[in-house]
Amino acid sequence: MDTFVLRARLRSPVIQRGYSTLDALLMAVLGRGDVTDLLHCVDGLYYASAGFPVDVIGQSPASFVASMRPEHTPCWGHVIQPNTKDGDVQIGLARRREGGNVLNAYTASTARAVEWYATGHMDAVLAVVQSVSFIGKKRSAGYGEVEHWHAQHDDLDGLIGYLGEPLRPVPTERWTAGGDWIPMEAAWKAPYWDVRNRTCCFVPTMTA
Repeated sequence: MDTFVLRARLRSPVIQRGYSTLDALLMAVLGRGDVTDLLHCVDGLYYASAGFPVDVIGQSPASFVASMRPEHTPCWGHVIQPNTKDGDVQIGLARRREGGNVLNAYTASTARAVEWYATGHMDAVLAVVQSVSFIGKKRSAGYGEVEHWHAQHDDLDGLIGYLGEPLRPVPTERWTAGGDWIPMEAAWKAPYWDVRNRTCCFVPTMTA
């Protein structure tokens, strides 16, 4: 296996939430929860870093309105329960607003690229991501457009940085590099949305 850096050169600002680890990216692209054929993994912990923005020149707010549109959504009753004895599903304007528009605020970074460090099969990983044209959040709005992908050999293994810092969430009991890092609760393995995969971890500092 290789130690390498994967780089996505960007055409547009990118919106990142969470740590956006390389294993999570590959799982999303391939539609499966196991990418041990591509990346080195020990007891569920992938040697695959978070996605780090490179050469950030600025940040800007990005807000989007999400509407549940209860008057057009057949399942809105599961979101707003009727408050009448007979279970009447008709709602007035006040109740309609409760299930109406929600403002989601993000921060978009204007950066030259996003980079991931990893241990695995470099050429195979690069082949998988070649079809990915957008990364991050709000891709449908044009954020995170990828100009091209590039990979090259590197010294970092995807867990530990040049200063001995964590490159991805690593459970504190599995951290071997020492250092005075502040532990935080974080998801460290897939599926990242499952609360059972959250524990006390040393995590990377996501600076922009």
